[in-house]
Amino acid sequence: TTSWDDGYPSDLKLAELLKRYDIPATFYIPIHNMERECMNPQQISEIAQVFDIGGHSYHHKKLTKISLSEVETEILEGKKRLEDIIGRELLSFCYPWGACNDQVMGIVKEAGFIGARTTKSLTRSIRYPLAMSTTVSAANWWFAPYIKHSVASRDPVLFSFMVRNNLFFKGWHRLAIETLDFVMKNGGVWHLWGHSWEIDENSDWGRLEEVLRVISALPNDARRVNNSQLVRICVDSRAKRKLE
Repeated sequence: TTSWDDGYPSDLKLAELLKRYDIPATFYIPIHNMERECMNPQQISEIAQVFDIGGHSYHHKKLTKISLSEVETEILEGKKRLEDIIGRELLSFCYPWGACNDQVMGIVKEAGFIGARTTKSLTRSIRYPLAMSTTVSAANWWFAPYIKHSVASRDPVLFSFMVRNNLFFKGWHRLAIETLDFVMKNGGVWHLWGHSWEIDENSDWGRLEEVLRVISALPNDARRVNNSQLVRICVDSRAKRKLE
């Protein structure tokens, strides 16, 4: 699965690239982004014709730094506005900056979202659908955050693989390709996320296309899904286990 945050107009270019390689994606879009330009309703509607759309609050505020009343407004109003634009229900949410706590997660759940994504990386499992982690960010992080996330993921097999192959010091596109190969061989969920504005700033469109070509060439038993489909699979699987 892949997901892309912030609703920057370059998402249109990104959507064309994903469509070319037949790769599902979820675009997490605020209605108004306080940091940078955001797509207008017509552009959002254009992307929604092909791709999954997820909530990302109304103003892209850090939800752990505002009152719970304002959190509720940000989440509910952002969801309602996006649903009005695309004409269908939103199932998945993404916390701006990945910032969440139990109270924020509770409001996300009450709003009707069945899953929500953080910015935690180097995981290949979903322990809690309302705090879903990722595997790789389409940006070069310093090695320290990746080591911290890798330890927090409690996946010693993946951590050992990262150390053996010196992946903490490689560029994000190599990290993406090699962890994808690892997940294909060892099982789990592989999740690439990023921002089209960051791809622009870093002139990384060529690197991104290299990764997308690798994803496109995966065998048919690699199940390609968007984030809403992924959380639905997870929720349904948990419900089935409870019944058993």
